[in-house]
Amino acid sequence: MAKEQTPKPENDLNARVEAEEREVALEAEKVAAELERAEGELAKARKEIEILKDKYMRLLADFDNYRKRMQAEVEAARKDGEIKAIRALLPVLDDLERALEHAGAKPEAVAEGVRAVHQGFQRILSGLGVEPVPGEGEPFNPSVHEAVGIVEGEEDEKVAQVYQKGYRYGEQLIRPARVAVTKKKEVGGGK
Repeated sequence: MAKEQTPKPENDLNARVEAEEREVALEAEKVAAELERAEGELAKARKEIEILKDKYMRLLADFDNYRKRMQAEVEAARKDGEIKAIRALLPVLDDLERALEHAGAKPEAVAEGVRAVHQGFQRILSGLGVEPVPGEGEPFNPSVHEAVGIVEGEEDEKVAQVYQKGYRYGEQLIRPARVAVTKKKEVGGGK
C-alpha cells in the first residue's frame, strides 16, 4: 500500500506566503496603475486650469480695454453734442451783437432785431429737437406744468397764463412751464 504523503506544514506556509505575495504584488500593480491614472488626470486638470486662467486673464484685459474705449466714446459723444449746441447758438450771439451795433443809429430797430433774434433762436432750438410745452388754454398737466398761481375761470384745471415757458427734448422734460391755473368760480353762497 502506498503511503500517502501529508503536506508538510512548512510547504503549506510557504505556499500561503507566496500566494499572499502574489496578491500583494497584484494589488500594488493596481494601486500603481490607479496612481499613474490619477497623476495623468491631475496633470490634465492643471493644464486645463492654466488654459482657463489664461482665457480669464485675456477676457479681463479685453473687458478693461472695452470699458476704457466706451468711456472715451461717451466723452467724445458728449463733447460732440456740446460743440453742436455751441455752433447752433453762435448765430444768436452774432445777431445780438449786430442788433447792439445798430441800436445807437436807430433805437426803434432794436425791437425788430430782438424779434428776429428770438425767432432765430426758436428755429435753432426746434432744429435741435427742443419743443415748447403747451401753454395757455391747454389742460393743466402736472408732468409738464408747475402751478405757481390760481385764477378764477370758466373751467377747472386749465392753463390761464404762462409766466415762464417750459421745454422738452423728445419725451424728456427739460424745464416745466410755470403757469397760473384756473379754478371754476363758485356760484351761490360760498363762505
